[in-house]
Amino acid sequence: MANGARVEHLIVEQTFAEPLSDEEHSSGARRLDDCLASHGARWLRSYMSTDHRRMICEFEAPDAEAVRMSFRSAGVEFVRVWAAEVYSLDTAQPATSPL
Repeated sequence: MANGARVEHLIVEQTFAEPLSDEEHSSGARRLDDCLASHGARWLRSYMSTDHRRMICEFEAPDAEAVRMSFRSAGVEFVRVWAAEVYSLDTAQPATSPL
C-alpha cells in the first residue's frame, strides 16, 4: 500500500461445514495472496477456533469492498467483511486516533 493512503482495519468472518484442514487453509491463503495485493489489501492476522470450523481474519485495505473482491477473485468463501476500530491495552482510544 502506498504511504499516506487511507486504510481501514477490516475483519473477515468465515465458517466451515467440516473442520478446515491445514492443507485447505494453506491453499486458500496462497490463492488470496496475489488477489489481496492487486486490491491494495494486506493480511495482518487470523484467529482459528479450536474446532477449526470458524475463523476471523484481520486485514488492512482501502475499504471493505477491496477485501470482498479479493476473496471472490480467489474463490475463497466468507460470511461477512466489516470495518473495525482497533483498541489495544496501550490506550483506551482507537489505535488509529492521535494520542
